[in-house]
Amino acid sequence: MPAGLAPRTPSEVPTVGRPGLSNRATRSGKALSLLIVWTLALGGLFVAVIALSPAAQAAACDQVGGVITGDWTITTAQVCTGIPYTVDGTINVDAGGSLTIVDGGLSFAKDTSHSGYSLNVNAGGELVLDNSTVTTEPRAISPYVKLALTVSGAGSRFTMINGAVLKFPGWFNATGATINITDSTITGFTDGDVSDLGIGMDDNNDAPAIAWASTTASMYGSRIERLYEYVSGGNGTGTGILGLTASSNLYAYDSFIGLDFSDLADRHNELQVDATSNAYLYNVTIDRTQDPASRSDWQPAYVPTAAGGNVYLMRWLHATVRDSTDFPVSGATISSTLSPSAAAAQYPDNGLAATPSSRTLWYIGRTASGTDAWDRTDPTGQALIPLYTDQITLASLPNAESFGNYEEVASFSGSSTTAGAYFPPYPSIASEDNNLRLTLAFSDLQVRTEPDLELRQAEYSATMNVVLNQPFTVYARIYNSGQTDATGVSVAAYLDGDPGDERARASGLTVVALLFLDQSLPVVAGIPVTGPHTLMLVADPDNTINEGGVAQEANNFVNITLNVQPPPQGFVAILSPSSGQTVEPGTSLSVTGFVRDADLNGIVGVPLTIELRSGSTLVNTTQTVSGDVGFFLGIITVPSNAQDGSYSVSVAATAGVITSETRTITVQRPGAFLFSPVPILGLPWWIFLSILGAVAAIAIGVTAYWKMYGLGKMVECGECGAFIPEDATSCPKCGIEFEKDMAKCSNCQTWVPVDVKRCPECGVEFATGQLEMADYQEKMRLQYDEVVQKFKVEASRQLGRALADREFQEWWRKQATFVTFEDWLREEEEMRKMGSKPCHVCGTLNSVTATVCHKCGSLMKDQRPPGGGGVIAAPPARRLSTGGPPPPDDPVGLQAPPYGTPGGSVGTEAIPHRVIRKPVVPVGPIVQKKVIRKPVEGQEGGGSDGQESGENRSKDEL
Repeated sequence: MPAGLAPRTPSEVPTVGRPGLSNRATRSGKALSLLIVWTLALGGLFVAVIALSPAAQAAACDQVGGVITGDWTITTAQVCTGIPYTVDGTINVDAGGSLTIVDGGLSFAKDTSHSGYSLNVNAGGELVLDNSTVTTEPRAISPYVKLALTVSGAGSRFTMINGAVLKFPGWFNATGATINITDSTITGFTDGDVSDLGIGMDDNNDAPAIAWASTTASMYGSRIERLYEYVSGGNGTGTGILGLTASSNLYAYDSFIGLDFSDLADRHNELQVDATSNAYLYNVTIDRTQDPASRSDWQPAYVPTAAGGNVYLMRWLHATVRDSTDFPVSGATISSTLSPSAAAAQYPDNGLAATPSSRTLWYIGRTASGTDAWDRTDPTGQALIPLYTDQITLASLPNAESFGNYEEVASFSGSSTTAGAYFPPYPSIASEDNNLRLTLAFSDLQVRTEPDLELRQAEYSATMNVVLNQPFTVYARIYNSGQTDATGVSVAAYLDGDPGDERARASGLTVVALLFLDQSLPVVAGIPVTGPHTLMLVADPDNTINEGGVAQEANNFVNITLNVQPPPQGFVAILSPSSGQTVEPGTSLSVTGFVRDADLNGIVGVPLTIELRSGSTLVNTTQTVSGDVGFFLGIITVPSNAQDGSYSVSVAATAGVITSETRTITVQRPGAFLFSPVPILGLPWWIFLSILGAVAAIAIGVTAYWKMYGLGKMVECGECGAFIPEDATSCPKCGIEFEKDMAKCSNCQTWVPVDVKRCPECGVEFATGQLEMADYQEKMRLQYDEVVQKFKVEASRQLGRALADREFQEWWRKQATFVTFEDWLREEEEMRKMGSKPCHVCGTLNSVTATVCHKCGSLMKDQRPPGGGGVIAAPPARRLSTGGPPPPDDPVGLQAPPYGTPGGSVGTEAIPHRVIRKPVVPVGPIVQKKVIRKPVEGQEGGGSDGQESGENRSKDEL
């Protein structure tokens, strides 16, 4: 700030009267720069918010809407969840790309003008259908429903899992691909689906024609239905074909393929393999509804088209091994040999080795060797043994080479037993033909001793609190200390040891040897009498199991001590979740709290139901029981498909008079908040926050501009005392013009340069005082508070007691001396500008416009001359600052009488002046008051003579 310039300040601080000139163009440029900076900052903040926002749910999929328009070429990993897409174009999955569709699907909208739409998985690409469907959606005009699905090229992969479906007529071609179909279906339209389309029904109501070349395909528990049948389709003869060529291999387990033995050329379906291809079929069934009445008319379902092609049929042997007591033998080894050749069983899908392939072992969940080997019985004495029974070659057509006779040998602990396994030859390949159940029983082996059931009293020492006539559950831990599994075990509960008062029972249990079983026993009817009771638990209460003797039977019971209480009265207090808590779908929500009675004591053993609701719709529920000190804990799962929104969690007691409690939570997917609507407005939160940020930035920018460059700072005119803008060139009140470089010394009235530190005439040193308006207001407020405090003391003295602030305000408002801070500050300003007059009663100085004395409340008499003009002189007394310290005794702080010379001077100016006198003994620098004005012609030097001292405004010194 230039020397001599100051913002608006309290009257006691001398100010430099002339504001300096400024370059408005420069300041406007600075303001524009400031606004640009604010705009850039706001833009950066907006970009940061968008960049850091969590991805929306469909961010992993380029297609976020329900319609895919035009061709879609995929070269990156795409995971599209929960959306059934309508496709108006072709989809290509290229190298490096993958498309996974979960819980959705692709429906190709086709007509004759867009019959070329297709689904292609190219080399290095992958398509996964997870519980999703690919189909066609005929358009109303010129409908077309066929679709081409092509999986071709090195590394191309196609997978169907979890109930995925291909449903369309057309083509499913694969070359050099890997195909996995698990628990899924390939099918076609029904007659009803296409009957009203006006197109050939028989040509459009089937599954796609399947041709796989140089492809490895695996099927697990899946179906290929409605294979293509049409007089002009298939291989040209009408035969529907599932074709394997160019070194293709098909591995199928427990699956259905819609082949048949039909003799109708346009209805027959068959699996064809060329000279380089093979099919390995484990319990694969076909369509037997089209069998001709006479077997002589049957056409083969499996057809090798050239020497070298093979179709291998494998069946399942479900073997069970038992000892002489009909007890399952665990760990017995089962070997299979062809009968009557005695050659060990072989597995063609593993190069005719004696061990099944790794794919087969994975499917049955066993290993090649060890305790969990495929040929060993499990703890139930069972084993699933795959057996190779038929081979179909070109030479064997129309039948197969069948050798389904095996001798099975079970070995355990030096003992062995045998049995024969026979499978009917092809074409008997129904499910019952493919699964044989065989029991191998040892006659000289006993693998168990008697069981010994046991209940241990030490585990039931605690008293159990239950509610009168309310259901509860007890838990029995049943040990088997014997070396034989105990089957058909029962456990019962009797009230107070009375066998005739059975309260609960569980039957048909199995307790494994040397282990234990935990079994719950719901006591549904509850206990009808309050007070202490016992509940006796008894294992094998009917004594049906031979445990070896009296000692083994004596450890079968325990007693549980019950404390039957009257129905409680209380309330549920939920600790968590907190009200308004946000959770994500698919997470487990912990619900905790206490059940307390009216005295805030915990209630133990209260059954509680926890419910999660969306409005009135029950979303999920769980049960729990209050435990020690009434605390309860329950875990309830928020479904993964739960929609964003408000939900309620309630906990209610199922027994007693217990008040339930409900908490409201919010279910919200990650990243969904910024895109959720603002209540009432409906705008997304990110737009609303952006608008708020923009408004705030503009407000701050405009405020900064006006504060720094707009209105500018206010200063006091050194001539008339008016407050004017800092960059004013003349005073709008008195008309004085300001110079840039000259100011008038407030001590000797000499015009001096504004940048000097000492007056060249009188030698006084200059200093500039600056005080912000807020500081001024604060100081004046403190002075006003001191005045109010004096009145408060006076009021307390008059009333004879101390007054609170509110009582004092009510008292003071009724007094003539009452004045608000705003009126007091206004009068202080008027005294500084227009002069003051003393009260005729107490002598206190008041503003010349005051009508009531601030001190004593006396009415002020009119002390102005009848004609106006000058002010009648006041007694030569000094006015003390209300809130400041008393002036020193030396003459430094003395002032002239506030109204000029006694007797009054009547002049053209009605405003009195105070003259700053030169101190006798300098005690510090005097703050300069520079009054800069351009001399008027004819009055040159008038601003520096002594006569103009009356025009100066008196100021309190520092």
